[in-house]
Amino acid sequence: MRIITLGPKGTFSHEAAIAYDGQAEIIFTSAVWDVFEGAASQKDIVGMVPIENSITGSVGFTLDAFLHFNLRIKAELVLPIKHNLAGKGSQIKVVYAHPQTHAQCKTFLRTCLKEAEVIETSSNARSAEILSQQSEPGYAAIVPAIAARMYGLPLMERSIQDSKFNVTRFVVIAREDAKEITGRDKTSLVIYPVADRPGILCEILEEFKIRNINLNKIESRSSGKLGDYIFYIDCEGHRADPVMAEVLQKIESKSAFLKILGSYPKMC
Repeated sequence: MRIITLGPKGTFSHEAAIAYDGQAEIIFTSAVWDVFEGAASQKDIVGMVPIENSITGSVGFTLDAFLHFNLRIKAELVLPIKHNLAGKGSQIKVVYAHPQTHAQCKTFLRTCLKEAEVIETSSNARSAEILSQQSEPGYAAIVPAIAARMYGLPLMERSIQDSKFNVTRFVVIAREDAKEITGRDKTSLVIYPVADRPGILCEILEEFKIRNINLNKIESRSSGKLGDYIFYIDCEGHRADPVMAEVLQKIESKSAFLKILGSYPKMC
């Protein structure tokens, strides 16, 4: 198997790819869109992309890409996010951090390194790489353990993230989803209601309720026009289940657009 994911090496995406298949060849790229393009271009490549963080919410680039590519979710993986402070010296004056990492470690930075300047980088691995090139003390970076190992960085503090419940949900994208029904499946959908009128969303959600299908998530996102929204829904069950197939048929009759993003075994 080949997995394309966000690089460079040492990112949480890299760690997620290893957790999914430690024997796979891993290909790195710089953007979520490139991961989708790579997975769409060849049938023997799957993509690994972040879709949701428990602290900062959904990854908009991933949600938007699903509308443009004919790819499906075949698996999900939930990765605990542990941020660590790497560096040398007792007086840290500069900290390198990815913007999301920065946002997830603000309490530690505010209380322990309030005088330090935070310089944001393009990735956690890039933070580690920049720090590895610094020979002077006083510089630090917030990095995952995998990046610290790869770049030989000493850890000053472990698990400095604000929340101990910080996790990121990753999804594996491919040309086909998981066809086998396991009994613990999840289906992800994108729905664009047929008309903007009172009660339309309630009517759509009622189709799930009357069939006793549990919704794990519902989120609105702009269609590109101000005040106009599409809805992303995660629900329990496989699209091949007769009951799920029935609800999808009913929803399609009430929607201008329905896209099944995939059915796959659930991990959260």
